[in-house]
Amino acid sequence: MGKGQVTKEHIIRQSAGLFNTKGYTGTSLSEIIERCNVRKGGIYNHFENKDEIALAAFDYMFKQLKVLLSKAVTEQSEPTEKMMAICEAYIMLVEQDACEGGCPIMNTAVENDDGHPKLKQRAQLAMSDIMSGLGEIIREGIKRQQFRSDIDVEEACSVVIALIEGGVMLSKLYNDNKYIRHCTNQVKEYIHGSMNA
Repeated sequence: MGKGQVTKEHIIRQSAGLFNTKGYTGTSLSEIIERCNVRKGGIYNHFENKDEIALAAFDYMFKQLKVLLSKAVTEQSEPTEKMMAICEAYIMLVEQDACEGGCPIMNTAVENDDGHPKLKQRAQLAMSDIMSGLGEIIREGIKRQQFRSDIDVEEACSVVIALIEGGVMLSKLYNDNKYIRHCTNQVKEYIHGSMNA
């Protein structure tokens, strides 16, 4: 990897935490320059503008979230256990700040629902990716007769994600991890209620 690519990745990594914590509008170019310890020209050698940095930073943070979730899921063999592992991964996200600033999808979606259209689109695609993965786990659970065959997969994914992301948001808002635990407990109850007797 060349020196230029190393610098570019350094800028993405360092600015990702800023954007995920302070948001697009709350992050200034001067803060990025200071945190990355590069000159302004060094930024513009690699990025046309702040938008390009923000999009690359979101992609980086989403990749970190995907790694966290993938690791949790691949360590389990049964669909029900995979769903529980996803809950535990989100608890880790909040309690250990596994992604600096919390869930990048939620942070970006909340800030950009009426704002930056490209970031909103990135958040939509990322959430669709997460929902698709959840759907696969639920369908596999139905196939293995662990979950009831009458479950509406799309509805189940919506409920699970809304509970988890709501727990992340409340925990961040109140600086209290009990909310992610309350909400993931509800997800676990929902999963148990969806299982074949």
